[in-house]
Amino acid sequence: MKTIPYRPVRMRRLRHSDMLRDMVAETTLSPANFVAPLFVRRGENIRRPILSMPGQFQLSPDIALDELGEMASRGIKAYILFGVVDPADKDDRGTHACDPDNAVCTTLRLARDAGIQMLAITDLCFCEYTSHGHCGVLARDSAKGRKSAHDRKKKSTSGRFVPPDAGVLNDETNENLARQAVLHAQAGADIIAPSGMMDHCIAVVRAALDRAGFPHKSLLGYAVKYASSFYGPFREAAESPPQFGDRRGYQMDFRRGAREAIREAKLDVQEGADMVMVKPAMPYLDILRAVADAVDVPCAAYQVSGEYAMFKAAASAGWIDERQCVLETMHAFRRAGASFIITYYANEVLEWLGN
Repeated sequence: MKTIPYRPVRMRRLRHSDMLRDMVAETTLSPANFVAPLFVRRGENIRRPILSMPGQFQLSPDIALDELGEMASRGIKAYILFGVVDPADKDDRGTHACDPDNAVCTTLRLARDAGIQMLAITDLCFCEYTSHGHCGVLARDSAKGRKSAHDRKKKSTSGRFVPPDAGVLNDETNENLARQAVLHAQAGADIIAPSGMMDHCIAVVRAALDRAGFPHKSLLGYAVKYASSFYGPFREAAESPPQFGDRRGYQMDFRRGAREAIREAKLDVQEGADMVMVKPAMPYLDILRAVADAVDVPCAAYQVSGEYAMFKAAASAGWIDERQCVLETMHAFRRAGASFIITYYANEVLEWLGN
């Protein structure tokens, strides 16, 4: 019997040229995979640099419209709006969020009337609009039995001490978010993305949109959003840092594992979310993979401000090849299960892919 000689496996045979590597690539990027964030504020002819996020700006609606036109011409298919609010327009309940003439609604109408061929996504939250920087109505500010500062220091009738910063009221905040969502839908939003991590927000917002005649509007749930230190530059960009405490009472604890993340995502889907998100992206690739495998709706990854700022800082110091590092992470997000990626690099990635 003839012996077949041993031939060593050479894995490099599929790597020796650009064309061969492209032919067998399992993960690809296209313009449809990217969503560009924009920060908008009231006024005209405003293009204010965000120092901690080089290349990003606070824009007035008229300038934002110009920017959207340029993005559409580059092939970007979607954008997400974040409102930036002047201190004079903020209050303890974030009422400016439900002003039909705020910057988000104005930008939506301008883009719709201009026929911008991009999907309009809106971030649905109150942290940018409240004077205290938290994501909803605080217990101390509730319309139900609002008390003076002196009274708030007293014990409740049950004998339990109620501190002035007793936390965000979940259900009352959800009702306010529902009103904000309807306003965004009326102004032209295609997709509404509740980001405050309030329990059952998706169910309340879905019901409100359906009652208002918007059953076709999609919901992108920030289902898995961690209380992360990577949000720092965003808080400068949106002018929304908490004035006391932090958001760990309602955002997720990074010490928890994938089971909680899967449960959060499944709850959002059960309540009507058409898509879910994992945020941040890069430190949570294991969570992204687990969630994408567990739900039967598209899953997004948000490459947040801190991730962006670190790449920019390292690139400016000459420590990394910015293009190669960013494209590597974008492929990682897709490989981990992201159907699309929200990133401040959207413009640059499309330019690099085009080249």
